[in-house]
Amino acid sequence: MQDTFGTSTMVHGQLFFALVNPIIALLFSLGFALIWLRWRDYKHLPVLSAAFLCLGLGFIFYDFRILVWPGDINVGANILYVATITLACSSTFLRKNQPPPTLLFLAVIASGALPFAWYLLVEPSILARIVITSAIFAGVTSITFVGLVRQRDRTVADNLFASAVGLAFFVAIFRPGLVLTGALDIESSAGFTASDYWTSIRAFTPIMSIIVATLFTVAIGLDVIGHLKGQADRDYLTGLLNRRGFETTGDEAVTRDFANSRQPAMLVADIDDFKKVNDTFGHKVGDAVIVAVGRTLARHGEAVLAARTGGEEFALYYNDIDRAELQEIARRIRAALAQVTIAGLPSNYPVTLSIGLHLSYSHESLTGMMTLADQALYRAKSEGKDRAVMTPVRLHLATGSRLQSQDRL
Repeated sequence: MQDTFGTSTMVHGQLFFALVNPIIALLFSLGFALIWLRWRDYKHLPVLSAAFLCLGLGFIFYDFRILVWPGDINVGANILYVATITLACSSTFLRKNQPPPTLLFLAVIASGALPFAWYLLVEPSILARIVITSAIFAGVTSITFVGLVRQRDRTVADNLFASAVGLAFFVAIFRPGLVLTGALDIESSAGFTASDYWTSIRAFTPIMSIIVATLFTVAIGLDVIGHLKGQADRDYLTGLLNRRGFETTGDEAVTRDFANSRQPAMLVADIDDFKKVNDTFGHKVGDAVIVAVGRTLARHGEAVLAARTGGEEFALYYNDIDRAELQEIARRIRAALAQVTIAGLPSNYPVTLSIGLHLSYSHESLTGMMTLADQALYRAKSEGKDRAVMTPVRLHLATGSRLQSQDRL
């Protein structure tokens, strides 16, 4: 009676683990897929969903003995586990709109596949296969972790993704380390599936899956919040930053750029005689002019930040730029706008910009930079419009006097 009860308990325990692992993985896969259906701009979510789908299928393949190799080796499950790690790591690069290092990942996998096949077919060794598989996992996760921590200006969400990958790397080297030191036994009278090593995998994997998936989920939540905030900081007509978004983001950029010894600069632009456009052709055509100018600034301005800061006013923020480059950008913007055709306006109707330029040398705030650039803009307006004026350079001479120069285009 006791033996029957013990056998029944063991069977139920095995069935529980056989079901709980794939269910958890598949639920996360479904969750990430549903988030992607709502937020289609997040191109990494289908890949992340596919990673957890592979994990769930890997558990199913192993527990229900699908594609089992002679000698009780589940090759299908191992392939799916490798795909899980590779897809999850690839998703972290796609999230930042960066191509994953696919060739490098494939090189790591291929370099492990050959010795794995040797210790599967020629000289069977469970220990060797465990070490090789873990080495593949460690290689893929280490490449990803290094790529993530090297990214500049990381956010909290970026750090959470890096933490999840770092945790996966730690597990990849920790567990085989326990085997090699003898802390975990891979042999059992009842077979490998009853060993301490496999029992630890079955018990810890659901926890590991939940921790990693939770880190990814929190990071995605932060991305969504950032996306919503970004929408609130965008101008509905041009898609550029609005004034609030420009000031918030720009203040952070100025502080960061000065700290990194970069050269900040500001370009402010105002559409000449815009009221005349509205009064003569109507507000719909006026909106079309604003959209055309916004697109021209976005395409030809080459700015770090671009914003519509008022009705017909725009601002572009730069770093690591000199006076000549800033003047050349202003020239290209004006030349490109002269070639734009705007619906509702006569083909010979000129849409021009007055532009003020300022290169910072004295660690001004963003507001201070905009004020100085506005002063140059006012001079451009007063001197006839359709031109770019740069704020003066103050050079300290040996006599202590100052020489001021003002550039016009």
